[in-house]
Amino acid sequence: MSKRSRRKMEHIKYSLLLEKKLKRNVFSDITLLHNCLSEVNLDEIDISTNLQNLRLEKPIIINAITGGFSFALAINRELAKIAREFGLAMAVGSQRIAIKDKSAQASFKVVREENPEGLIFANIGADASLEEVAEVVEMINADAVQIHLNTPQEIVMAEGRKCFAGTVDNIKRIAAGVKVPVIVKEVGFGIAREEARMLVDCGVKIIDVGGAGGTDFIAIENRRNRKNAVTTLEGWGIPTPVSLIEVISEIGDRADIIASGGLKTGLDVAKSLALGAKAAGLAGTVLYKLLKGGPVALRKYLRQVERELRYSMAMVGANNLSELRKRPLIITGKTYKWLKFRGIQIKPR
Repeated sequence: MSKRSRRKMEHIKYSLLLEKKLKRNVFSDITLLHNCLSEVNLDEIDISTNLQNLRLEKPIIINAITGGFSFALAINRELAKIAREFGLAMAVGSQRIAIKDKSAQASFKVVREENPEGLIFANIGADASLEEVAEVVEMINADAVQIHLNTPQEIVMAEGRKCFAGTVDNIKRIAAGVKVPVIVKEVGFGIAREEARMLVDCGVKIIDVGGAGGTDFIAIENRRNRKNAVTTLEGWGIPTPVSLIEVISEIGDRADIIASGGLKTGLDVAKSLALGAKAAGLAGTVLYKLLKGGPVALRKYLRQVERELRYSMAMVGANNLSELRKRPLIITGKTYKWLKFRGIQIKPR
């Protein structure tokens, strides 16, 4: 087994261990305003959405998890089957390994094989060349490509990159030179409004905020390299709802936003969409449910998430996601204080 494959296995191992201790409550400062006069027909609620020219039957994405080794093939096969069954878009994990090791491609190609008509997102780092991006897109006949940002993880990871010069210019080249939609995605540390503005100026039309509150890759790397662990940096980043508000307040409708990072429930998804996200990504809990309870448990979980989303919409009187975004919500606690300090106007709807 290659070092890269072993590293990916260790990421799975430690993410599962940390998931058991993780309290996913990143949206506790956000409250949707109840509508006692809701006239919604629950069976007619429309939860479809769009990411640029991509139509999503449901606003829930099985976000990037893994790929590149034999066990990952089994994981991705099950995820692809479930994505097809539930009508969900799905992203694969970083495909860098499959560029360097062609034998690893099967663990990614299986997603398209199991879900030939579904929405599939390729994935590679922000240092990739245009040729590499084109290769990972072609590998799985992807409908879009995630360009992931993971500077903190790379810095802490013993074998990670330490120089990030040229990242912005490279993203600009990718956005201009790739035929499918480009999604720039953080991996658990969030995006601030300043960088969101830069991304849009680079031509990026879809941003996944990937905020703090879910899988912590600094914590994972600390467990992989205990001798040089930097535990003081665990928890680093911008909380997901804060990042979401920062980005949307800055760029408005110049790009479509995906909320991810610590989301667990359908209510979390509803709050994200009410704040202005076009879709929501789930990853850590999805992996945990699959590996600890099997496909049956994951199916049960995803049905519950969708049910909670629909119930939440009915209780605020929203027939569709556009109406959900117009419903008043209340922001309190640390989130309110953060936004006030940053000078981000919170106008009651």
